[in-house]
Amino acid sequence: MKLSEKWLREYVSPELDTDGLCEHLTLAGLEVDAVEPVAAEFSKVVVGQIKSIQKHPDADKLNICRVDAGNADLLNIVCGAPNIYEGMKTPVALIGAVLPGNFKIKESKLRGEPSFGMMCSEKELGLSEGHGGLMDLPKNAPIGQCVRDYLDLDDVSIDVDLTPNRADCLSVYGIARELSALTKTPISKKVGVVKEDIGIKDQLPVSIQSTVDCQRYLGRVIKGINTQAETPLWMKEKLRRSGLRSISVVVDVTNFVLLELGQPMHAFD
Repeated sequence: MKLSEKWLREYVSPELDTDGLCEHLTLAGLEVDAVEPVAAEFSKVVVGQIKSIQKHPDADKLNICRVDAGNADLLNIVCGAPNIYEGMKTPVALIGAVLPGNFKIKESKLRGEPSFGMMCSEKELGLSEGHGGLMDLPKNAPIGQCVRDYLDLDDVSIDVDLTPNRADCLSVYGIARELSALTKTPISKKVGVVKEDIGIKDQLPVSIQSTVDCQRYLGRVIKGINTQAETPLWMKEKLRRSGLRSISVVVDVTNFVLLELGQPMHAFD
């Protein structure tokens, strides 16, 4: 079971540092196998917004972007990412920034055009292995804010090795209950069930062929889902810090519930 320490502390936050928290879990039989930072080290990376884009005069695959990074003047940044668009908010490494791998950002010229910084992908910030273009931040991301602060990256992922008899701890809430009992710290975020009226009467037949292996199977028909909706960044981050990548809004929601509450879920189209 892999989870973010900050996600766990949303439920229960004893007066222990990371090492003390992990020691309590290990001594209780929930052995902590690894503790890893959720992001690589980097500095001087802020939220920026692309204000305008024009083609590079001497390179077909490059663009010259005018970028607002929270300073008085717009920055001239040459970029070859395929997913840029006007109005896009994305991480911007300023002159003097240091990216993972001790990669230092300096003023440079790309095919004769000056570039004062670099717009970043998730891979370049050490957040993922994917490199599909620049990291696209939400529209409400505050221009000029430190990306480490905005994404709350001062966090670690804790990998707990569970024995088969502790399936109750196969969730963030399950581990929170255990930690609450171990440290006598009350759980601050309760989980409850809200009864909702079901407007859709449609049903799909379910046949359980082995009642020994599966005694109960529940399902519900849901209509009108916007499958093009974007998964919120906070949910993507919680999934990533638990070892899962974002796939689509429907899959992400079911995976989130599985991780948070330990309830197996699957969505069928």
